[in-house]
Amino acid sequence: MRVVRETERSLTVEVQDLTVTMLLDGETAMPPDCLRGPDGVGLTDYAAGDLVSGKLPLPVRAFLVRGPAGCLLIDTGAGRAWHKGLGQLGAALAEAGSGPQEVDVVALTHTHIDHLSGLVDDDGGLAFPNAGRVFVATEELMAFRAEPRMIPVLPRLMPLEQGDGPLPGVVAVNAPGHSPGHMAFLVEGRLLIWGDLVHHPLQFARPEVTWKFDEDPDQARATRAGLFDRVLAEGWLVAGAHLPHPGIGRLERTGGVYSFHPVTR
Repeated sequence: MRVVRETERSLTVEVQDLTVTMLLDGETAMPPDCLRGPDGVGLTDYAAGDLVSGKLPLPVRAFLVRGPAGCLLIDTGAGRAWHKGLGQLGAALAEAGSGPQEVDVVALTHTHIDHLSGLVDDDGGLAFPNAGRVFVATEELMAFRAEPRMIPVLPRLMPLEQGDGPLPGVVAVNAPGHSPGHMAFLVEGRLLIWGDLVHHPLQFARPEVTWKFDEDPDQARATRAGLFDRVLAEGWLVAGAHLPHPGIGRLERTGGVYSFHPVTR
């Protein structure tokens, strides 16, 4: 994998015949009790550097996959629907040399607010007018349809299942727990874009730690452990919505401790 372009809000890598661009929608921060121990209680034993001004830093990222068959956007950021400082996806696309009109297909890792909200622009219209298909996991179609802001998107909605390919070279991989239909996407059999499998770097050293908004914490924990092992066994690179800058890198394990190493130019 080779880094071919980097800007303040984006980083593009080559993955065989496809390019993958990390798009930074912005950064926010969350209360420290959002990370939970196996007992479900918010953590208090943070190490130096885990918190910034007493809170958990949380970048929000989406990923653009381009290839001969088209352009796929994985997740769409928070738009203006969540925290201040988010909703910068359009600026990130421009920095990366792209724009909303280039997107042919959208696929969501799941339907939480910081992943689907960017589908609709500030005026309530389609943010990606040329995206004729918007893939959402079958388990989360009802939740998507229940969101009033998503009404303009409904005619383009498509069910997504394990093994489906929203773009040639990209395959959906089940990763449930954070949400019922949470999906990861494997690009060219080499790079796993894993959505919200990890919310904070502390979860590499302590993968048993869950997130306040995991809908099934036990399943989320088991999925993370299973995918960590699979990533290492297969030699995949990884990318995630909330990983440290630039959101793409490799996973390593020393003894029983995992660590994330960001890709560098």
